[in-house]
Amino acid sequence: MMLLNTATFPIVRLSYDQGSAGTADEAFAAFEALLDRGKPFVIIGQGANADIDEHEHDPGEQRRLALWSKKHKPRLREFVKALIYVEPSRTKRLGMRAFQIVSEKFWGYPMLIAASEAEALETAQALLKPLSPSRRPGEAG
Repeated sequence: MMLLNTATFPIVRLSYDQGSAGTADEAFAAFEALLDRGKPFVIIGQGANADIDEHEHDPGEQRRLALWSKKHKPRLREFVKALIYVEPSRTKRLGMRAFQIVSEKFWGYPMLIAASEAEALETAQALLKPLSPSRRPGEAG
């Protein structure tokens, strides 16, 4: 079960809890509530808790997830600046490159990999920083 912790919004914490009593409906509702805020945010997922490469959905769940993602993709692209996945292992980070591409195509927002919590927070802050009037999109600054 995907759990979203919004206590530090616009930094949203993501974890997976196999023993959670929550339902898929609750997870969808939580994500929709985030989108309904109408403000950009970044999701940070912890490597030790998420095991995203091992997280399997049955075909019914997969289909439902795909339909939800498709329905909400415009808002996902607009408000989710990125999912930053914290993975301390260099080998695992390298192994996640193919998953990054699939994730971005599926969800509509980038998936980034950070080696540490500090790196993830630094990246999140940079993504959430509003563009100053002197900078244009695509310019380094």
